[in-house]
Amino acid sequence: MIFSHILSGSILAGAGVGVFWHFFGRISLFNRLLWGFFLLTTSVAALIGVLHFAGNESLEPLHRSMIVLADSLGVVCVVTAVYALLNQQTLTLISFVTTVLFGLFLFISLLLPDVRVFTPIVPSMGILILMLLAVFSLLQRNKRGLWVVLAAMMMGLATKADSFDGFIHPTDFYHYATTLALWFFGKASDWRAGISK
Repeated sequence: MIFSHILSGSILAGAGVGVFWHFFGRISLFNRLLWGFFLLTTSVAALIGVLHFAGNESLEPLHRSMIVLADSLGVVCVVTAVYALLNQQTLTLISFVTTVLFGLFLFISLLLPDVRVFTPIVPSMGILILMLLAVFSLLQRNKRGLWVVLAAMMMGLATKADSFDGFIHPTDFYHYATTLALWFFGKASDWRAGISK
């Protein structure tokens, strides 16, 4: 049992559900579903991790698979959802289904032994795309872009958790940095974030 991992994982799991509930309840259905896939896959992966760190070693393969799901389907969903958010677009059924199918295709591909080595590349590419979307949005004076930049930075830091090993355990750093990223995404969706003064 690793108490610090249980605590940080519980905070991350709660943050995903809380951010979804608080910030994304009033947006259109398909946009909300994409945010839900991103936030809730992250939360479920963290929750399974909590059970794993509590001593249930049999959950390790499921935990690894859920992390891959969050890093593939979740990342594809958040990129599309952020694009729609920054451009104030309502997603159609076709764009929603296409996004989910592409995310599931990535997930299944990354489970294959020959492709598994590329698993870290997908979230890194997603972070890069998010940053480009956010910077372009800031150039158009859309204040939501600032929150997306902060979220992408936190996601980027989370992927470099091993670099902070001297200060905090990498697993805990990953959990806390991802928690902040989720909150920043929620702030980006807040209607007040898009108001220009």
